[in-house]
Amino acid sequence: MLTCILIHNGTAQDFGILEPSTEILETGFDNRALAMGKTTTITGNSSSTIFSNPALLAPFSKSQVQASGKFLYGIITNEAALEDETYDSYESTYQPFPNRSYVALAVPYRLPHPHLPRPRDWQLVFGIGYQRNEGARGDIQAVLSEESGATSAGQNVSIQGSRRGAMNTITPGVAFNFYEKYFFGLTLNRTIGTIVYTNELNRSDYQVQVDEEREQSATFLRLGALAKVSPELSIGLMYRPEFRWELGGTVTKRYENGELETDRDQSQAALTVPGMFGLGATYKLSPEFSVAVELQSRPFSKLRWTGDINQQQFIDDGFNFAVGAEYLGAGVPLRFGAFSEAIPFVDENDTAPVNLAGLTAGIGSNNDSDFAWNASGVFGTWERVNDVGQKYSENLIRAGISITYHFNTVLGGATTN
Repeated sequence: MLTCILIHNGTAQDFGILEPSTEILETGFDNRALAMGKTTTITGNSSSTIFSNPALLAPFSKSQVQASGKFLYGIITNEAALEDETYDSYESTYQPFPNRSYVALAVPYRLPHPHLPRPRDWQLVFGIGYQRNEGARGDIQAVLSEESGATSAGQNVSIQGSRRGAMNTITPGVAFNFYEKYFFGLTLNRTIGTIVYTNELNRSDYQVQVDEEREQSATFLRLGALAKVSPELSIGLMYRPEFRWELGGTVTKRYENGELETDRDQSQAALTVPGMFGLGATYKLSPEFSVAVELQSRPFSKLRWTGDINQQQFIDDGFNFAVGAEYLGAGVPLRFGAFSEAIPFVDENDTAPVNLAGLTAGIGSNNDSDFAWNASGVFGTWERVNDVGQKYSENLIRAGISITYHFNTVLGGATTN
């Protein structure tokens, strides 16, 4: 699970909250970009791009602040759960839960220069973001089979898994606008938090709860670039260098029929998360219609553990592909897209990563108004097969909405164009 959580898209602020699921691969927060196929390296247009490609902040002409939240729902199919005749029935879901939220602020600073023809020819944009990555709640409803031989056969069994606590990330950054054609950005990300993974089993004659608590932390950089090659074509680049993910000691609490047992493991561990890049492009086919494409690397084979955790299974490298479009001729922006992502799970007889495939859609408001809103929906599905042909699959739906306020605060000696 730790491999799943930390390798995800190579970014530490987008933490995995399911075991396993594609939520670990969430790339950025901007709802415009998510609706356009998850092309977050190139299509974001809000202050939340500080979490994905900080260079996208540089063209801003006004200050803005944005807040957002996201919800997830998923259905799990596990053929192995019924194949061994343990259960007569078995159903597992991820309950709707507001699992991620953030707030991000961006403020332009016009560099005073008397010889510049336009005040925005040289401009800095300062930004800061805070995100809180909550946990997800799983729910399993099962009936044990009479043939299983269990003493509680035929009884209803409720199994719940959740993650309490949160990972908190502070992201300050700066972006530079050079002649309204070339844009560069840099962020420093500091993440820290304590996560408690909880699993509960409830029957009429037996109850047990296990809490596993562990501190985690990481510090990493993100660099971005954007070039407006022509009025129609823009190209974006993002790079996140390698970094270490630190894991502290573990405290495990087991409650069995009201009795508490506590175990403390002081062993330390660290995970080296390899560097990754994203490359994207947008093209305006007309003033009302634009398209986007994106590629992101997934260097899974370079993942390395140190400390008291054994080296994880070797996983081949992979890539993410995304395409999206936006249409502005319907009164409100209409966005849609598709994606295929490599995730760090393998079939038991193979080392190739499993692919998540999905569709995206969304709408929004005019981004030039004082208040703006954007909404996105993502559907994704993936499966893996064990060595006897049994499938485990997940169908996930994720929805998000953001509210943005633009204000006229611009630092520096120049005035707004």
